[in-house]
Amino acid sequence: MAETKTTEKKKFDIDPATLKLIAEAEKGISSFAFDRPDVDIPVGKKLHVKLGANASSRASVQILNKGGENNLHYHANMDLMYMVLKGKVRFYGEGDRLLGEYAPFQGVTLPQYSRYWFESAGDDEAWLLQIAGYPSGAEQSKRIPVEEGKRPSSDLWIGLSEEEETIRRRNNR
Repeated sequence: MAETKTTEKKKFDIDPATLKLIAEAEKGISSFAFDRPDVDIPVGKKLHVKLGANASSRASVQILNKGGENNLHYHANMDLMYMVLKGKVRFYGEGDRLLGEYAPFQGVTLPQYSRYWFESAGDDEAWLLQIAGYPSGAEQSKRIPVEEGKRPSSDLWIGLSEEEETIRRRNNR
């Protein structure tokens, strides 16, 4: 029978204040999964499903039903990454300039203050992963509209806290 040898890994010294921060941070580790909710989404609308969030980032899946477009806007305190999970999505900039059309597992990064809007690019439902990063402790989702929406907005959201719903209503007038 072969003998298993265990090697001790060298641990680096971490000061007590940092160890306290690490212990507190590790309490916030959580898992998530995405299952498409059993919700009918009106044509031209979208559903946002929050996956998770912490002090400096959040992730959600947006489900777009034949359009689901929004208005040209930007985020003053948020860097964004979008990746298509299902279907196709077109992103546009100022003057409806096409930034790109993306298929599954393709996407775009949008630095804060980048003006954009998007829509599904097919007859099938599109799923769009959104990952947002913002300064730690900053108020989430400072969304600044640049022009009126392509259609009246009445997006559906699932999984938001009461505080997030208040911020969303205030920033998306």
